[in-house]
Amino acid sequence: MKWNKLLGKQRIGKDKSDAIDHDRSEFQRDFDRIIFSSAFRRLQDKTQVFPLSRSDYVRTRLTHSLETSSVGRSLGYMVGSRLIERHDLDLMPAEPATIVATACLMHDIGNPPFGHSGEDAIRDWFESTETGRNLCTWIGKKKREDFRLFEGNAQGLRNVLALQRAGNPGGMQLTCATLSAFTKYPFTSDYAGKKKKFGIFRSEVDSYSEVAEHLGLIKLDENKWARHPFAYLVEAADDICYHVVDMEDGYSLGLISFENIRDMLMDILSGDSAVLARINAMDENKEKVEYLRAMAINSLVTSSCEVFIDNEESILTGKFESSLTEEIEKAAEFSLLKKVAVEKVYNSTEVIDTEAAAYEVLWKILEFFGQIVCELHTEEKLSTKSRKSVKLLPDLYKPTEGAGIYKNTQRIVDYVSGMTDAFAVRTFNKISGISLLRR
Repeated sequence: MKWNKLLGKQRIGKDKSDAIDHDRSEFQRDFDRIIFSSAFRRLQDKTQVFPLSRSDYVRTRLTHSLETSSVGRSLGYMVGSRLIERHDLDLMPAEPATIVATACLMHDIGNPPFGHSGEDAIRDWFESTETGRNLCTWIGKKKREDFRLFEGNAQGLRNVLALQRAGNPGGMQLTCATLSAFTKYPFTSDYAGKKKKFGIFRSEVDSYSEVAEHLGLIKLDENKWARHPFAYLVEAADDICYHVVDMEDGYSLGLISFENIRDMLMDILSGDSAVLARINAMDENKEKVEYLRAMAINSLVTSSCEVFIDNEESILTGKFESSLTEEIEKAAEFSLLKKVAVEKVYNSTEVIDTEAAAYEVLWKILEFFGQIVCELHTEEKLSTKSRKSVKLLPDLYKPTEGAGIYKNTQRIVDYVSGMTDAFAVRTFNKISGISLLRR
């Protein structure tokens, strides 16, 4: 793959740019479009780790995305500066920095309510309920995997290509470089594997094929491409924020001791004596943790940049099969962070209790609207209940007779995955009759 093509500014859905603001680059316009999108705003009430947390301190998907974007910008700037110098590229370092920052900003834009348990709930509904299984059976073998293996990453790509600015060809009409840097798993559900990860639904595969062609991405197989190199930077920024910052949230909620988080972060910093002297001079443990978090992130960013530069050739040939954070010098120490986060934070009672309730909420909503799709494709006419129920859906998500069962099922999933945590609970209460009892 060639950098001059990989950083191209072609927009999906447009023959040429219509930019009239010469003070903003094409990539800056991408960033601004995401910031002002409704899908991005909804992240303020979507779970990062702690669903419906009563603490104002812990992160939501919005704050996590903003922090990841900040880290991504640093990675993009550092790597971009080195690439410009190495290859004499006609770019400013701010341009690759903005591509990565934008892709990071939108990296969770397709996640359903209640965090990763929301993804699990959608998958399990299609596999475990009669209505869900019927829909999958009627859809057909390959397309049904988009639902049985539902992925927030693929939903995010669908969001920006089809749901946001739905009347436009190409949706938000972002640049190919930004779209591809965002696509962590550039293949369809055929290649999901044991981890159930993929990044492109069948409905968006033609659009992504166009992206890949513009950028010169290596085609590995049918509906499967090599990653855009900057997708590795987006992945690293997410990994760094997810595990370092979630540990900080765990500490603030009393799930992790100060001594534990201090020792783990100091290990990443190789016991830096200057850092140790600095935190020993501080009075509050909270301040010490925040400083250690900042220094650890800085160290991990620098290390990840070096790994990228050292492996540039294998990345460009599509042969780099690891992640940047798995190859850094402190990979073992970083891995321990992830292990402790899983044990003490992600599996805490607060998280698990609410995730269990999230299943009930999402299954109820999917069943309620899924029955409409079933009736639409098996009965001569909708029941009275379904005719009334369908009115609860915005026009963009309403199943219609001529759309086909795959598209109608997708509209229901689009609606549910776009919900915030609080809206999902309100919808559950409404269709269950609970809200009426509380009046």
